[in-house]
Amino acid sequence: MVNSHTKQRWEVEPPRWQPIQPPRRGEDRTAFHIHMLLPGLSTAFHAATLRRCRSSISNYRRQASVAAESDPVIRQGVNDAVSSLCPEHGLQMARIRGDAQLPHWARLAILDYRKRGFRLHQIAAAFRCSPGTVANVLRGKGRSYGVFSGERCLTACQRKPPNRWSSKKPENSDATV
Repeated sequence: MVNSHTKQRWEVEPPRWQPIQPPRRGEDRTAFHIHMLLPGLSTAFHAATLRRCRSSISNYRRQASVAAESDPVIRQGVNDAVSSLCPEHGLQMARIRGDAQLPHWARLAILDYRKRGFRLHQIAAAFRCSPGTVANVLRGKGRSYGVFSGERCLTACQRKPPNRWSSKKPENSDATV
C-alpha cells in the first residue's frame, strides 16, 4: 500500500481551476458570485487574474454579498466550492496569480506538497515564488488575517508591544522643575 503523502508527482491537469470572468448583462451571475465569495482569495489576486482594477473587484464582492443574502444557492455554492478544492487547485492558483501574494489555498498546497516529499526549491519553482516564501509558509509565518473569519491575526509583538513605545512615563523621574 502506498501512502498518498509519499507520491512525488505534480498533478496540474485534473480538474482545471480557472477564475470565472464577470458575465455580460443579462447572463446568470450565480457562478461568478460564488467565485467572488470564495475565502482565501485577496482583492489583489482577483485583480490580477480577472484583469480588473481593485475598485471593480471590491464592487463585484459587494454585489456578490448582497446577492448571497437573498439567494441561499450562492452560499451553498461557496461551501461546495471550498469543499471541492484540492492541492492541485492551489498550485494552479499560484501559477496564475501574477504578482499578487500567494492565496491561502496555495499556502495549504505548499504544505501538502512538502508532505509528499518535494524539496523546498522544487516547490518554489512550481509555485513561482521564492524559497524563502516556501520556508515561511512551512514555518507558519506570514498570516496577517484569519482566512475564514476575516479578522486580523496579531503577532506576539503586536499583541504586547515593547515598553519603549508605551505612553507611560517612567516613575523614577529625577527631573526638577
